[in-house]
Amino acid sequence: MTTSATLTALFPEHTPADLLHTIRSGVRSRETLVVAEWDAIVAWAERHVLASPEGAATLTDGVIDTGVPIAGDGAPLVSDYHLMELVSALGRSAHGGRAFVGRVIECAWRLPQVYAAVAAGRLAPWRAERIADLTRPLCADAAAYIDRQLYDVTAVGWAQLGRLVDEAVRRFDPAAAEARRIAAASRRRLDVEEADADGLVQVNGTLDAADGHDLDQAVRRRAVLLGRLGNDQPLEVRRSIAVGELARQDLTLDLDGAPGRKVVLNLHLTDDAANPVARWDDGSCPVSPAQVREWLQVPGTSVVVRPVIDLADHVPVNSYEVPDRLRTRVALRDPTCRFPHCTTPAGRCDLDHALAHADGGPTCPCNLVPLCRRHHRAKTFSSWRYLTLAPGSYLWQSPRQLLFLVDHRGTHALDLDQSAPRALALASCPGPGPGPGPGAEPGSGVPAA
Repeated sequence: MTTSATLTALFPEHTPADLLHTIRSGVRSRETLVVAEWDAIVAWAERHVLASPEGAATLTDGVIDTGVPIAGDGAPLVSDYHLMELVSALGRSAHGGRAFVGRVIECAWRLPQVYAAVAAGRLAPWRAERIADLTRPLCADAAAYIDRQLYDVTAVGWAQLGRLVDEAVRRFDPAAAEARRIAAASRRRLDVEEADADGLVQVNGTLDAADGHDLDQAVRRRAVLLGRLGNDQPLEVRRSIAVGELARQDLTLDLDGAPGRKVVLNLHLTDDAANPVARWDDGSCPVSPAQVREWLQVPGTSVVVRPVIDLADHVPVNSYEVPDRLRTRVALRDPTCRFPHCTTPAGRCDLDHALAHADGGPTCPCNLVPLCRRHHRAKTFSSWRYLTLAPGSYLWQSPRQLLFLVDHRGTHALDLDQSAPRALALASCPGPGPGPGPGAEPGSGVPAA
C-alpha cells in the first residue's frame, strides 16, 4: 500500500510550484500524445475510405464490407469491419470507440480550423470533441460556417457556441430548424437509472409542463398524507416513497391481466453457503439479500422461483435454433457480447455457434457464444475470428492479427510475442462453467467457423 511518506519520497526536493509545473508539463505531454493519436486515426481513415453509400455491399480484402458514416455530411464513409479493428486497438467499447473516431474525422474533414487548433496545441482535444458532437448533425454548409466563425476557438464559450449552431441551422437549413421546433416535444422523457450498491436509483425526466405540475402535486399530496399517517421521515424521503406508491397503484389496475410487481428469482449455489450477495439483472448490479427480501415483501408482488441451473451440464438439442432454456444458460455464463470491449447485454445478442452447425457443431451452451448483430456479422462475413479457450474465455484475432482475450474480467490486449504461450496455457486449464462438450478433449479449444 502506498503511503504519504512514499509519495513524498518521489519528489523530495520539489516545492508546490515545482509540482504544479510537473503536472502542467504532464498535461502538455498527454495532449501531445493525443494529437499524435488523432493524426494516426486520420491517416488510417484515408486508407479505409469506401465510396459506396451506407448499406451498399463492397468487396474489400475478399470479404463483403460496408461503408458507414460516423461523421457528418461530406465526411468519408469508412470500412465497417476495419473500423471494428481500429476501435479494438484503441481499447474502447464498440459504441464509444465509433463515436470517438467519428469526432476525430468530423474535425479533420469538416472542421479544419478546429483540427488545426488541436494540432497547434491551442485547443484541448476534449473541447474539440464537444464541438464535433454539436456539428455532426448539421449539413456541410452549416458546419463550414461554424468552422469559419471560430477564428479564435479558445475564446468561444459553450453558450456562445450553442447560439452559433442555432444561427447556422437557421441560416443554412431553415426546414431542419422548423422541424426541430415542431419536434421539441420529443425531448420529453423519463429515465430510471441503474441501481447502486444500496438498492437506490436516480430518476431523471423532462415532462410536459402541465404533466410535471400534476405529478408534483400528486407526489406532494401523498407525501403529506404519509406524514399524517405516522411516517416521520423527512419530506424528500416521503416524496420518493410516494412515487413508488403511485406506480404500484397503477400496477394493481390489472390492465393486461397481470397485476402487481412480478419478480423472477434465479437461485445460484456457490461453495460458500453464506454468500451475502445477490444480483439484480435488470439493474446490472449487486444487491444485498436483505434488499431482495424487502422487494419481495411489497404487497401484491408475485414471485416466480426458477430451478437451480447447473452451468456445467450439457443439454444439446438436435436443431440449429436455440431454445429459450439454452439462451438462459448462456446469458448466465456470458452476460454480454463476447466481442472485444463490447458491452451489449446477452439478451439483445445473437447466439453464434463457435463451431458452425453445418460442420457438426452442437446447439449446446458449450458451443454457443453471445455476439451482438454487428459483431456477429463481422465474425461471419469478415476475417475476424475467435477461439474458445474455455467456456466464457475467448481469444479473438482481428483482420490485421491483433489479439484480444475476452473473459469474465473484460477485454485484454495481448502482445504478439506472448499470445501463443498464453493461449496454450489457458486452453490447457479448466475454466469456470461447462467443459468443451461431449466427444472433445478436456480443455481443448473450439475453432471458429
